[in-house]
Amino acid sequence: MLDTVRVTRGRSRWNVRRILQHLGLAVSLYYEWCKRARAARLEDRLPQSAPRERLLPEEVQAICTYALEHPREGYRRLAWMMVDEHVAYASPASVYAVLKDADLLYRWKRSSRAGTKPQPPCRPHQRWHTDLMYLWIEGRWCYLCTVLDGYSRYIVHWELLTAMTADQVALVAQAALEKVPGAQPEIVHDQGAQFKSRDFRQIVRHFQAKQIFIRVAHPESNGVLERYHRSTREALDALQLRNYSQACERIAAWVAYYNERRLHAGLRYLQPVDYYAGDPEARLQQRREKLAAARQHRRRENGRRVAA
Repeated sequence: MLDTVRVTRGRSRWNVRRILQHLGLAVSLYYEWCKRARAARLEDRLPQSAPRERLLPEEVQAICTYALEHPREGYRRLAWMMVDEHVAYASPASVYAVLKDADLLYRWKRSSRAGTKPQPPCRPHQRWHTDLMYLWIEGRWCYLCTVLDGYSRYIVHWELLTAMTADQVALVAQAALEKVPGAQPEIVHDQGAQFKSRDFRQIVRHFQAKQIFIRVAHPESNGVLERYHRSTREALDALQLRNYSQACERIAAWVAYYNERRLHAGLRYLQPVDYYAGDPEARLQQRREKLAAARQHRRRENGRRVAA
């Protein structure tokens, strides 16, 4: 810039102030540069062009709009939800940056409980988890008994019980095992009397399954189901469970959403059904291809807009 002023002054015979006025440069800044140049402290800085793969303005707007429509979802889950639903093809890191700038990040409250976890299962029906969750419905307690597949987090079976008796809990386990002929899972549960009962043990023995009792006062050992209960309670708290029939309908809708639509953080943000009866690696490859195609589109579009 100093060379430009010097050359222009020599060719046009304009004074410095007039040249700076045409260049849109402040006089004080010009003389500051001259001072730094005499002290050998002035370095030319080349203007940095914007990265060709930056998110387009319409993509940023789509991400913010989608985040506002799903305020309780974390940025990773939002990123893959948007890829799957063809809203925006952006990596979790890019979504995080957009939401941070827009102050739209949602952070889960982390549990402070600690405990050792068993070796995770590597296929469906290798390990199931079951437990009871209390629900207050129509002026009385009911008990949601759930059987969850530890590998896929898929809800294999559930029933809303009106009594927490051993025979009813045993029938829930029987119904789950009958849904999957030939399955011989390890069934993880707490030390509750229902699971120690003769009825429950007979069902397990009949289907050649195996019982695994978690440690006393250590619910973390059944953590995958504890986490499901937390999500279920959050989903149901927003609803008014007026009666038993309506509660069953609401729970059925939630389970269907959880199994087939909700992206699970423990499953690389895929749905449980992808691990339970699908091809998770194929789904992940589809996502990678979508992101690669989006990057190519941004390069072309940002290049076109810069040239324009």
